[in-house]
Amino acid sequence: MKQTLIIAALLLPFGSALAQGNPLLTKYREMALDYNHDLKVAQHNVEYTAAKEQMAHADLLPKVSASAMSRFTGNPMELNVTLPQIGNLAFEGDNMSYAANLQVLQPIYTGGRNRLMVDIAQQERHIAEENITVTKQSVYYQADCKYWNAVAAKEYLSISKQMELAMENIVGVIQQRVDVKLVNPSDLLMAEVKLNEARFARKQAEESYTVSLMALNAFIGTNLNAQTPIDDTIPSLKPDVIAPFSGNKEWNNRAELRIAQQQVNIQQTVQRIADSYYKPQFYLGVEGSYSSPGYNFNPDFDPNYAIYAKLSVPIFEWGKRKNTQRASGLKVNMAQESLSKVTDNVKLEVESVYSNCKQSIEQVELTRNSLTKALQNEQMALDRYAEGNISVLELLDARIFYQKAQVNYIRSRMNAQVYYSQLKKALGIELD
Repeated sequence: MKQTLIIAALLLPFGSALAQGNPLLTKYREMALDYNHDLKVAQHNVEYTAAKEQMAHADLLPKVSASAMSRFTGNPMELNVTLPQIGNLAFEGDNMSYAANLQVLQPIYTGGRNRLMVDIAQQERHIAEENITVTKQSVYYQADCKYWNAVAAKEYLSISKQMELAMENIVGVIQQRVDVKLVNPSDLLMAEVKLNEARFARKQAEESYTVSLMALNAFIGTNLNAQTPIDDTIPSLKPDVIAPFSGNKEWNNRAELRIAQQQVNIQQTVQRIADSYYKPQFYLGVEGSYSSPGYNFNPDFDPNYAIYAKLSVPIFEWGKRKNTQRASGLKVNMAQESLSKVTDNVKLEVESVYSNCKQSIEQVELTRNSLTKALQNEQMALDRYAEGNISVLELLDARIFYQKAQVNYIRSRMNAQVYYSQLKKALGIELD
């Protein structure tokens, strides 16, 4: 009865932790998002691509430009002619000339290039937005890994202290038997060696817990030496948490796939832009000027204007157009191959992570059963040793077996939590 109560007390915290959820982990995920530098870079990139989109839109509108000029001519133009019935006529320009011009130029047809540039800018903005999704999922997953690693270290530290206390109790039992000359003093020496090993393991566990907590603090942007609150134990995952994914793994929800598809779209648009340079280009322009000297050698400022249309048609480029189209087509093919590669990698990742997650959850139950049996075995060994039915080596072996079972139980639960987070990341699902 006593052994049953001990086992129940040992396993109870894991079930209750699962039922209560994990508000601390949710809080630290958000803190990691607020602090993460990669996410801030991705957000700035969205703003940058949005600005590029506005720049591309501006190319569809009329361009207005102004210029001014002042010039000194050492020998200005002169005109001397003799006309019948009029006589000699002489004109001489000024040394100084001035001019101011205002030009308005509107592209009418450029082979669709300007509109296609807007399309590319929009696609680049979409990629930047998808990169935010990718970065968020990566931050969530890393936060989960660091959090569960810290909790595992804390739990192992607690167990290490229990192991040290248990070894002290075993040493006490052996000491009593040595005092009454029921066992050889060498049994006590072996037990004291194991006690020293337990104390050393506890010190290592303290160091591991400190380092893992510092890693979590660094990732969420708090003081490295802060005693950040975390759970005492890692909750056990049940097989039903992955049941919804067993028959229908929606791997096509990944942002990486959408990014790869956008890259294909961009290369196809670039191909059309390359072809637009070999189509007719048509512009309309209006230009106004205000210059001195003006027409008829007028020394004062005179206004003038011009309205013009400009049409250019490529005739012969020595095969450049053909090679440009071929090169653009190859870039499209490369982007499509990259999309296929990403698709294959995502499929493989989803299937492999699902398998790992399923196996890790099954291992939780196996290690739980092993822990229960190891605890019973240790209690029985301690009783039998007190009765003189087994040697100290068998007692110490039972203690070591129980210690390994505890470590395996911690590791299996941590692996299950990490693989579960990785599975949701692989499926492109928001972590809960």
